[in-house]
Amino acid sequence: MKTDLLIDAIGEIDDNKIRDAKLFAVKTRKKSFKRSIFIAVAVILCITITVPVLAITVNPIYELVYQISPGLAQMLKPVQMSCEDNGIRMEVVSAAVYENEAAIYISLKDMTDQNRIDGTTDLFDSYHINLDFDSSASCRRVSFDEETGVATFLINISQWNDQKIVGSKITFYFTEFLSHKNKFEGEIADIDLSKVTEVTRTHTPEYFRGGSGKYVNYEDHNKVKCLFPIDGGIASPVDGVTVTNIGFVDNKLHIQVYYEDIMNFDNHGYITLYDKNVNKAEYFDVSFFDDERIGSYDEIIYDITPDEINNYTAFGKFVTCSNKTEGFWQVTFPLENTN
Repeated sequence: MKTDLLIDAIGEIDDNKIRDAKLFAVKTRKKSFKRSIFIAVAVILCITITVPVLAITVNPIYELVYQISPGLAQMLKPVQMSCEDNGIRMEVVSAAVYENEAAIYISLKDMTDQNRIDGTTDLFDSYHINLDFDSSASCRRVSFDEETGVATFLINISQWNDQKIVGSKITFYFTEFLSHKNKFEGEIADIDLSKVTEVTRTHTPEYFRGGSGKYVNYEDHNKVKCLFPIDGGIASPVDGVTVTNIGFVDNKLHIQVYYEDIMNFDNHGYITLYDKNVNKAEYFDVSFFDDERIGSYDEIIYDITPDEINNYTAFGKFVTCSNKTEGFWQVTFPLENTN
């Protein structure tokens, strides 16, 4: 977003209303209203971090916001702490802290010409948020600037006991991320449901991972009958995903999908069956590792009989990846008040 667009966006916020909101919050002491102010600040932070100049310094942004809305500018606290490893630079851009909540923005940029950061970059659950108080915390990608190659993530923190967290410190670190993901969403044309037959040869999964419906724990999964995978599979809607078998077991439709190397690339997805009236078939499933415990099978069991199968069409939604970057990125910084 260019500077003039930023001015227009922030200019739509009435500074008088913000001042009135603060006065109202002071008079009534209503925490919910204070929290709405905090959320508004988080929105402004999200706008400002997309400006390319912010990667160099936050001061111009602070001065710009201050000219338009001093109240908002006073809540914007630049952090500008960074860490670089394996050619990837992580920077803690800014943070807003109010009472027991915090919103923290970090950015990632590839300092080489390898273009390992893109709009699909995912920290792959490798991130850790260490705090000295009980809390709930999350981290998610909120934007990617194609011009600068910067991906921005938002960390949200909320203290469980509603205690103020000002003066506490946070350590944020991660060890790997995924990027350049591939997505598939649509009909799986290679699955011909009209040719599905009864299967008599089944097995019980040895390396159970989880399940849904009546197969959600280790005791009940021993009751499920799963298909044996067919060499070469039946269909591969996207690299990393293969439909390995399909058939009826005990008058229910089973579709087995294999996801390659999920431990490294988080390949995942699902298959949904819709009838001609776009009604979704009910199902439950069970997941289990392959013998090497590298890839994973997902056996989806639909409440559909052979007499009903011709009314349905198979649709899939899958996300796969083959690009992982490893390293160690860590910063520790204080949570300062922004009111």
